[in-house]
Amino acid sequence: MKKAIIYWISEEEGGRKRPPIGTEYYPTIQMENGDTWSLAIRFDRTNVEQNEMKDNCEVGFLFDNAPYHLLKSGAEFIIYEGPHKVGVMVIR
Repeated sequence: MKKAIIYWISEEEGGRKRPPIGTEYYPTIQMENGDTWSLAIRFDRTNVEQNEMKDNCEVGFLFDNAPYHLLKSGAEFIIYEGPHKVGVMVIR
């Protein structure tokens, strides 16, 4: 698993009302080449304000044949819930 930070898109911008509840989250991300992959995210909310629209987390793919090499420091990915863009994830 890689460390990352997620910046949630606000409801006014077409995103979420608030960050997901719970410690695990399984969205779809889109790569620069347009490919999409399912992702497993585990939140670390120990240093995040309750109403803040960002989350520290650890991320990994759900499949062994996924492009793990793309999860490198500084890489950015768009997070989707269905057809809706809800956040941007940056790998640390």
